[in-house]
Amino acid sequence: MSQYLTKTNEKLSKCDEISSCTTAGISIYHIRLPGVSEFQAPCNGAGWTVIQRRMDGSVNFNRGWNEYRDGFGYLTGEFFIGLEKLHQITKSRKHELYISLGKVDGSTDFAKFDDFRIGSEKDSYPLESVGNCTGHAGDSLKVHLKMKFTTYDRDNDLHQGNCAQTDGGGWWYSSCAHSHLNGRFYNDGKMKNNLYGIFWGTWQNNDWSVSLTFVEMMIKPSQ
Repeated sequence: MSQYLTKTNEKLSKCDEISSCTTAGISIYHIRLPGVSEFQAPCNGAGWTVIQRRMDGSVNFNRGWNEYRDGFGYLTGEFFIGLEKLHQITKSRKHELYISLGKVDGSTDFAKFDDFRIGSEKDSYPLESVGNCTGHAGDSLKVHLKMKFTTYDRDNDLHQGNCAQTDGGGWWYSSCAHSHLNGRFYNDGKMKNNLYGIFWGTWQNNDWSVSLTFVEMMIKPSQ
């Protein structure tokens, strides 16, 4: 596990016991699951566990397989929780996925999926399920359903080359992506030198020159 994920901001509310994200007042809470060591994750205060966040470009998301497996970044800022944790969490029970998106002009929207599940490492952490989508941002994830995860050092996509090497950052690439929330961060919200940034195609009318400047991916158990 990345050393950064073991460090939390002391100014945040914390709990020394194993707790639930539904517990009021807890910003960083502890999770214990079979197959992984106890770990910490941010809670947004409304029952959603934050699993990924992009906001300022302070963390490099162009990482290799092991780092995407274990997680990286800062719980109080930009981070990715880790594929193994996502697999263990989502296999334990049915989960919803909520994706909050933002552009440099201040506009925001969301996409919500009612059955999010990630497969195991032996199968290359495929996107096993997303369920039905609601939200005005549209569905740019279902096209990646059943795709294995690809990083620059582990090519599992359907493209002739490695999509992670050209697009930057790991994702459930097909040939290559209609959404990519782990892409390059551009502060001005515009791709440069024909290198793609962070995008959600249905919300951008497939204008790939746009790069999102805020992303937060969150999960919670289905009711």
